[in-house]
Amino acid sequence: MMGSGDFKALDEAKVTGRHWQITILSAMGTFLDGYDISIIAVALTIITAIPSFHYAVTPLGKGLMAASTSIGMLIAGLLGGYLTDLRGRRFLYMWDMVVFIIFTALISLALSYWDLFTYRLILGLAIGADYAISPTIISEILPVKPRGKLLAFNTTMWWVGSAVAYVIGFLLLPLGINSWRYMFAIGLIPAIIVLILRRTVPESARWYAMKGEIEKAQLSEKSVVGQADDLSKVKKQKVSIRTLFDKRYIKGTIFFGVAWFAYDVAFYGISLFNPYILSLFGLTHRLAVLGSAVFATVAILGALLCIFTVDKWGRKVDTAIGFLGMTVSLLVLSYIAYTIPKHAFTVGSTAVLIVSMFILFEVTQTWGLGTTDFIYGQELFPTSIRSTGQGWGVTISRIGAVLSLTTFPTIVALYGLGSGLLFFAIVGGLLGLVVTLLLAPETKQKSLEELEKGY
Repeated sequence: MMGSGDFKALDEAKVTGRHWQITILSAMGTFLDGYDISIIAVALTIITAIPSFHYAVTPLGKGLMAASTSIGMLIAGLLGGYLTDLRGRRFLYMWDMVVFIIFTALISLALSYWDLFTYRLILGLAIGADYAISPTIISEILPVKPRGKLLAFNTTMWWVGSAVAYVIGFLLLPLGINSWRYMFAIGLIPAIIVLILRRTVPESARWYAMKGEIEKAQLSEKSVVGQADDLSKVKKQKVSIRTLFDKRYIKGTIFFGVAWFAYDVAFYGISLFNPYILSLFGLTHRLAVLGSAVFATVAILGALLCIFTVDKWGRKVDTAIGFLGMTVSLLVLSYIAYTIPKHAFTVGSTAVLIVSMFILFEVTQTWGLGTTDFIYGQELFPTSIRSTGQGWGVTISRIGAVLSLTTFPTIVALYGLGSGLLFFAIVGGLLGLVVTLLLAPETKQKSLEELEKGY
């Protein structure tokens, strides 16, 4: 029942400008993550012509570079989440942005393949930490009723960042061989602004109360909604990773890890190799980048659909819709690649079908776990391990991303594009759909304290 916990002032408040301020500052971190992770897809089409980056031409080199930030995120997800639960939400909330700025600058100045790989791997540490922190900062101050849609807004900014990356990449292509450097450098401008403004975000009242610091918790509540609850009965909690596997949460832990793993197998492979895949279907380099920009923009529509439905239909329904659409679209694209292996875009009806399936994939993947991952991660776990639980999902999902990005080019080289897309359809879409239907709980319209009791 809404607002039945100890934090009624937060749970039953009306959404104010203060809520939006904190949500937007957190969402801008997500925007920057989407921008930086996506811009490498365009950069990879350029740096292969530079002798010092020539290793990126090989299937393994291409896959490693695409996976570099995901490797960093794999390391930082669970660790960053645990440190956030241990030290406070604001502890890494500021420092991850500092690391982001430093290494984005270094990336734009990289002189060799391994320079770029190393800088992007370290950048991934900052991004992985932000994935664990940003949604927790938001979830713990939001009212119950609109919590899903505002967390979905946070994730939507990833897709906006991704779309902006492809558009900027397309616009800067005419600048030549060094255009990829400008693509990365542009990301510094919003990052510096976000770092400055994040200083105004308060520590979580729920985290303070969990630590037994009641007066600080009440002051934090007042800074957000203007009033405070009697929090004297809130029990202190111990931060322990083992809580993830407590009988109250084990079902959610398994679902969240496996579903996000499956999702990233399909999403990262398609997203970061989008220009490459479109070129294999017969588009020129410039048209392949333009097509990727269009599809990335279409993905925003799916995230908006999630915003409008996730608090009405529920988290499980939206997530299942996402995996179903991903599975169908990838199976059709795989069939096309098998039957018309080259220059498919020269056949009018086939070109329409390819475009339709890419649109279906992008809309449904963001309608589903592409947006609900930041919602489920906040609602499945108690305050003591909320960021740890989100970080668990980040780490397990990046195993899927790294698997996808490092094996897809090799599968295509050995067995063709059809086999690569079939791999995404089965290990990504279908596995995610099955685990969602079997294990996903419904968490809509419940306070975080109600959900702590289990589901």
